[in-house]
Amino acid sequence: MSPHHHPNTQLGQSHRSTGFTLVELLVSMAVVTILMLIFATLTDRTANIWRSTRGKVSQFQQARDAFETISRNLAQATLNTYLDYYDSTGARRDATNSATFQPDRYGRHSELRLRSGPAATLLEQPAAQAPGHALFFYAPLGESGAPANTALHHLLNLTGYYITYGEDTERPDFLPTVPTYGFRLYEFKQRSENLIRPGAGRWPPDVTNHPDAHIIARNIVAITFLPKLPSQGPAGDPSIDADGSALAPNYEYDTLTAGQAGVRKELNSLHQLPPIVEVTMVAIDDASAERIGRDPTPPDFGLSGLFQNADPLSRKADLKTLLETLRAQRLNPRVFTTEVSLKSAKWSRE
Repeated sequence: MSPHHHPNTQLGQSHRSTGFTLVELLVSMAVVTILMLIFATLTDRTANIWRSTRGKVSQFQQARDAFETISRNLAQATLNTYLDYYDSTGARRDATNSATFQPDRYGRHSELRLRSGPAATLLEQPAAQAPGHALFFYAPLGESGAPANTALHHLLNLTGYYITYGEDTERPDFLPTVPTYGFRLYEFKQRSENLIRPGAGRWPPDVTNHPDAHIIARNIVAITFLPKLPSQGPAGDPSIDADGSALAPNYEYDTLTAGQAGVRKELNSLHQLPPIVEVTMVAIDDASAERIGRDPTPPDFGLSGLFQNADPLSRKADLKTLLETLRAQRLNPRVFTTEVSLKSAKWSRE
């Protein structure tokens, strides 16, 4: 071959080596297609997980908001306790004994009250209609319907939280008129101008159809309130309660009684706020609520036999039993729990 043709021959060979064969193109297209399918599958799966997670969060958003409201308002509970004179019989001066009253000692007193216990007892309703616990207390929340009080943000309100089962009467007018039933978490916040004192008739008042009671969350099937002493403190302090059951062993607490003072004098609850209240709430999602929402008869979750003994093992076992019962009925529960420190509590061992 002539030397003059050698460069052209090399150029032709180089040109042919840079091309792609049909097989190479098909393999490349197959690889790209597989990668696109993998990417599309991952994207779809990620989107499904995001939608599912977002749905679960939004399902319980109302319950979460209500739980935060309870915690925030309960932390402001107050008794405005003060020292007053008592005679040797334990009576205070009043209109009936003012002429003969002989002061003997100082003692705590308050015109306010905090009370927790079974909702059926506090509300005077059947247990099936008022499941779980209820809690009522006074707090400076500033709720008033009087225009002259709008600037007074710390007026006292009688406040309470409880669950009832019944027809949903707070439906918007545009929704179908087919009745629906379910569990509703209520907040009772009596306006300051209508405030009642303990001892002035029924306490708490009848909340049925009360204008100061309104739903703050739906699909709440259980709520418990456990007043407690601190679990930690100085060594040897008799008011420390490691397991949280000494102050209210059956969940019941009333600042108008001495409570467990007969067992241990440092547990005297008379006119004393508990330092801590453990709040536990169980909610179900909307799909679960729809499955029970056509029956006017409350479903039986066995709550009447639960949450009566406050020792740690019983508390844990009762919650486990309730969750298993709900899941056995194809209901999806979510548990919320926290310990609320009452800012105004100044526990005395006397």
